[in-house]
Amino acid sequence: MPRYWIITISEENWHIVKSMNIYGAPEPRGVGKPVYQLIEPGDIIIFYVSKRNSKSLGGKFVGVYRAVSTWFREDKPLWPDEVREGIVKYPWRIRIEPIKIGVADFKELVPKLKFISNKEKANAYLVGTPANLRRPIPEEDAKTIIENLR
Repeated sequence: MPRYWIITISEENWHIVKSMNIYGAPEPRGVGKPVYQLIEPGDIIIFYVSKRNSKSLGGKFVGVYRAVSTWFREDKPLWPDEVREGIVKYPWRIRIEPIKIGVADFKELVPKLKFISNKEKANAYLVGTPANLRRPIPEEDAKTIIENLR
């Protein structure tokens, strides 16, 4: 059974995900399993674009992908912020394939999403890698997001 994960990403990095079918994660910090031990081949990744430095997609779910490889390390900058700064910030990478690409407004979906128990603090569930306190979301919530991508 696949698990369903939310990944928060910048708008400029989303364009790389979409064009190259790859996702990159930072080195693990703090306690708990790193993302490369959580998301496995066959799992589903739902991308959410953060509002910070966003031009048009901030606050939106933008695409759903299936993980199709195991995680691997890269030491070459790929993402726009890495290229600008000349350092690798997201060395852990995984190949993904699109299931559905579109736009769904997070605020509109909050009342329908069961994994968000505190609706007044909904944005707190989008923090971290992966989001939702590094826990998968219910399949029912994933289906709601997928159905609302336009």
